[in-house]
Amino acid sequence: MPVITINGVIGSGTLEIGHLVAQNMGLNYVDRYIFSEAARLVGSPISRLIEKEQRVVPFREKVARFMQTVLERSAVAGAGAEPYFGRGIEMLPAEAYTELVSDAASSSNVHDRAFIEATTSVIKELAAGGDVVIIGRGSNMILADAPGVIHVGLLAPMDVRIDTMAKRELFSPEEARSYSEELENARVTFYRKFFRAEANDPTKFHLMLNIGRISQSTAAEIIAHATEDIAAAVPA
Repeated sequence: MPVITINGVIGSGTLEIGHLVAQNMGLNYVDRYIFSEAARLVGSPISRLIEKEQRVVPFREKVARFMQTVLERSAVAGAGAEPYFGRGIEMLPAEAYTELVSDAASSSNVHDRAFIEATTSVIKELAAGGDVVIIGRGSNMILADAPGVIHVGLLAPMDVRIDTMAKRELFSPEEARSYSEELENARVTFYRKFFRAEANDPTKFHLMLNIGRISQSTAAEIIAHATEDIAAAVPA
């Protein structure tokens, strides 16, 4: 029942590599589900959380149009449906931290502490079920002491990050750079505020991979092999 967390600098390919790992190993892949479940636990409409996330992105109109499409699809699917399933979900931003670490967060109807506690609850529940790849959300810190969980960190030089974000979000190179830098700064601040840790501290992971040196497919293979080795070493 392997559990793998993948966290990394914005644009390092966490979503893409996470999908590959899940496919290769026959595991569940979890990213946006964490966000929507946390919204449910704190009693907030998902649209409210999406509004918070939109304010992360400097190119609001482009992202707002896409998110509106997602909401419309959800409405068609029915109120009980998971609002992030469907074609195009992999194009949504993987991390949403700016609003949580801003001064304005304390006045929000969704208090930052309540949201991070809900996120923690969801991630721990997912890990307890096993057979899952969990992307982002500080999952390596939340599950730091959980036995048998494999924590993977990803790094990448800026040119690779720009290319990844430009392809994923259909940004220009200039937009991709600005987006990556802004969201990475927020991610680093998020780790410092809630976990008192550095986001890219290598001691917080079982292994760190530089995606500027290896391909995404090779990274996925390495993660699979490492998971097998580490899982075999954990006492039953």
